[in-house]
Amino acid sequence: MRRLLLAALVLACGPRGHWPPRPAEHPPTPTELRIYELTVRAPSAEERAQFSAALRSRGFAVVDHEPRKGDLEVTLTHEPDSLVATLRSDGWFVDEAVGKDVESLSATLAVSQRLTDFIRNSGLPQQHMMPEN
Repeated sequence: MRRLLLAALVLACGPRGHWPPRPAEHPPTPTELRIYELTVRAPSAEERAQFSAALRSRGFAVVDHEPRKGDLEVTLTHEPDSLVATLRSDGWFVDEAVGKDVESLSATLAVSQRLTDFIRNSGLPQQHMMPEN
């Protein structure tokens, strides 16, 4: 039992990992990417503007308001040697991209299998079970 607790403690203290990118065999088209509005969050206004421009260039429908029910939200964060973009809808995880610049993050998200599934399935399975407010 003691070894089991020690193993659990060691695993709990391990470094956080990231979801590896999964490019789609048939990525979303620019028309599909525009179906869901995307709210961008970043540590600074300058980074937000740069990330928004990179996402728009890939076909995303970037907006300047809080995300509505079912829409997408991407949050840019910094790690010691990289940038991380976490894509969510209604608080639920959709996908994540890790890269050195906002262009690589937007390129990864634009061809993501998880985002493709989100778009073509009209959201996440968890969202279909949520009652309307």
